Amino acid sequence: MHNKIRLLSDLLVNQIAAGEVIQRPASVVKELLDNAIDAASKTITIVIKEAGKQLIQVIDDGVGMGATDAQMCFEKHATSKISTIDDLHQIQTMGFRGEAMASMAAIAQVELQTRLHDAPVGTQIIIEASQIKKQTPIATAPGTKVSVKNLFYNVPARRKFLKSNLIELKHILEEVQRAALARSDISFILYHNEKEIYKLSAEKVSHRIVHLLGENYKKQLLPCKEVTDIVTVEGYIGKPEEAKKTRGEQFLFINQRFIKSPSLNHAIRTAYDRWLPADSFPFYAIYLRINPQLIDVNVHPTKTEIKCQDESTFYAILQAVVRKSLANYPIGDALDFEQNVNNTLLPLTHPIEIKTPFTSLEREKQYAQFKVNHVEKSPLATANWQTLFKDPEEATNANPTRDPLASVTGQTLQLYGSYLITQLQSGALLIDQQAAHERILYDKFSSYFQHKNGASQQLLIPEHLTFNPVDHVILLEHASIMRTLGFVMEAFGEATIIIYGFPIELSHYAPKPLLEGLIEQFKWHNSKLVLTPSERFIRALAKKASIVHGTTLNAIEIEALLAQLFASSNTMYTPDGQKICSVLPKTTLVDLLK
Repeated sequence: MHNKIRLLSDLLVNQIAAGEVIQRPASVVKELLDNAIDAASKTITIVIKEAGKQLIQVIDDGVGMGATDAQMCFEKHATSKISTIDDLHQIQTMGFRGEAMASMAAIAQVELQTRLHDAPVGTQIIIEASQIKKQTPIATAPGTKVSVKNLFYNVPARRKFLKSNLIELKHILEEVQRAALARSDISFILYHNEKEIYKLSAEKVSHRIVHLLGENYKKQLLPCKEVTDIVTVEGYIGKPEEAKKTRGEQFLFINQRFIKSPSLNHAIRTAYDRWLPADSFPFYAIYLRINPQLIDVNVHPTKTEIKCQDESTFYAILQAVVRKSLANYPIGDALDFEQNVNNTLLPLTHPIEIKTPFTSLEREKQYAQFKVNHVEKSPLATANWQTLFKDPEEATNANPTRDPLASVTGQTLQLYGSYLITQLQSGALLIDQQAAHERILYDKFSSYFQHKNGASQQLLIPEHLTFNPVDHVILLEHASIMRTLGFVMEAFGEATIIIYGFPIELSHYAPKPLLEGLIEQFKWHNSKLVLTPSERFIRALAKKASIVHGTTLNAIEIEALLAQLFASSNTMYTPDGQKICSVLPKTTLVDLLK
């Protein structure tokens, strides 16, 4: 039996299209903000409940719509922005595809209230599953109010793939930040669960940056500007010494539209090469004005990707403008990025006082306390480390009386400040010191969380740290978890955290770079596993706090690291599956010299 070809229903067509245009609550926020901006609004208010899953409401004082246009805006490919193919090649508006409202109406309960400024009454439309349930005149303020309720209520398979409220709110805040920076001449107000997040008046770009991201930006902004025949570049970049360990504060706009361009962002990043280490990310908000005919924004449903006719020229100009701005800033020798606090050696837990070189008996004594605890408490790990030091014949025969450490015949050496190598009777053992320390810290923090007994090192002077709203939300969301790990802190004001104490294992870190690095690890966590928030946080903390490659360890620190690794829950792998150590058979080493 052959299936017959049939036309899809309008609802199904719109639901399929919505999968491209509306991916999450933040997608709705972006599309509604685009419409409000195109309507020449002076003030835009965004109201969010439950990270947009329950309600997304955008209210503007723009031109509004009449009754006919209010109904037409929900039709597929209905738009006032373009009418000919020539219009498509010189887009000046934020929206133009005519897909957003139809897509929302297909997968949410939508209410529209709108009124022209010179009209006595407005129009109300309630639409669900692409079906208009109500259309009636209504008394309402000039402009437009769109309420999108219960997103994906009729597509449960899509709704279950939404992330936690924290993650979804983070994406919403990012969309609002981008819109607010793109149009500093518009006032933006944002509420989440009836709490005011932003209240931004129309202002200069520099003031908008400070009010949006924090007062500490006053001291780090460097202006940049250049006018050429094909492009005008202006905006602000951050001083190199203020660069963060977190991404997300890099904003590039073309004709007032936030865009994602790996090439142009690379041009900015390489302009900083002389001043920044590889793992730092400078702030920038740069605005390019280009003839619309030289670019194509109609390459992706989200309209954040573009194609340029002469991208290499734009690349060279943008790079030169940023370098010129940096060259005008007297950096001198004051910046010493070698003294990176994130490279500071963390004190290993319970360092062991030992002498070198070691006899087998001395080594056995040093490891005795860990062997006992390890055998009694962690059978899984016992199987890992006890077999690790057997030569192949011993492992095959599984001789239970064999001393697992007896085959360690030489000192442990450090290579490149990153790896440890020690001699075995059957070859050599190579250990990644950062991965080993990550496993140690993970076990330690997991125990703290389980028993709620994280030890804290109090700061002599509490530190007031200001974060952007996205990062601030992440920290507050995990405040209870952090307390169990030994963080002592409290919220202060809208975007400030007061730090009173740190876990003892982290006491050698400067608070802000550490927390920024932790946030970075958490935001960009890409594990395919479904993890609880506490597990994700502990993993991120262990990864961030582990000693970085290039850190020189002395003999005592090496022995402490190895002792704790062999007492850990898994000597072979980090929590996310990275290999910690590997045995190099003697035969392999011999073959290398043949």
